[in-house]
Amino acid sequence: MLLKCQFHTHAAGDPVDQVAHSPKDLISKAAREGYDVLAITCHRKIIFNRELERHARKRGIILLKSVEFEINHAHILGINVDEEIYRVSSFEELAEYRDSHPDCLIIAAHPFFPGRTCLHKNLTKHLQLFDAVENSFCYTKFINPNKKIYTLNKPIVATSDCHILKYLSLGYTYVKAKKDSASIIRAVKVGKVRAIHKPLKTFQLCVLVLQMFWLRLRGRAKTPILNPVLVPNSK
Repeated sequence: MLLKCQFHTHAAGDPVDQVAHSPKDLISKAAREGYDVLAITCHRKIIFNRELERHARKRGIILLKSVEFEINHAHILGINVDEEIYRVSSFEELAEYRDSHPDCLIIAAHPFFPGRTCLHKNLTKHLQLFDAVENSFCYTKFINPNKKIYTLNKPIVATSDCHILKYLSLGYTYVKAKKDSASIIRAVKVGKVRAIHKPLKTFQLCVLVLQMFWLRLRGRAKTPILNPVLVPNSK
C-alpha cells in the first residue's frame, strides 16, 4: 500500500527553534491531512513517549521516534532512532551507530543549501552512511539547490521541515510498504518512494524563510545552544 509520510517536522519543546504548536497539535494536523506516518524531528532532542504514540495510533498514524542531529553543525535526520544518537558527533560514530542500529533510517537534510547546517561535500564523501536524501521544500523554479541530489543515486524523500502547522504539506513522500515501522524503513532504503513537491513562488519563499528565521531568533533568545548529550531524554 502507499503510505503518506512526513519525515521532517518540529514542535514545541525543540531546543533550538521556538515552535508554537505542540506535538499533539502536529499529530492531529497530520491526521486531518491524511498522513499515515509522522516523524517529529526536533533539533538535538527526541520528542516521543507512549502518550504521543497512543495519540498518533488512535488517529491512524505511525509515530517514528526521531531527531534532527548534527555532525560538524550539518543537520541530519535520524528516523527510528534511540537516545544513543545524541552521542554521535562524527561520521565515524555515525557508522558505528548504523552498524548497531540496522533498523534506523539516516537522511541527509537539505544537503546542498547554503550555510554550515548543510552537508555539502561531506554527503558525497560519506554517502554510504546515508539511506536517503531530502528534497527540501525551500526552492523556486529559478533557484533550486536540490538539483544536486538527483546525481547521487540515493532514494529521495520530500519533506516540509514543518515549523508552522499550515505548511505541513509543502512536501511529503509516498512510501510503498506495509503499515508498520520496519516495513516503512526497509521500503525507503530500497527506494520504494515517491517524493511529492513543487516549487514555491518567490514571494511565498521569502515570507516563509523570514518566518522561520524569526522562530530561530526567538529560540536562541529563550534557550542557550545545548550539547546534544546533555539534552533531557523523552521517555
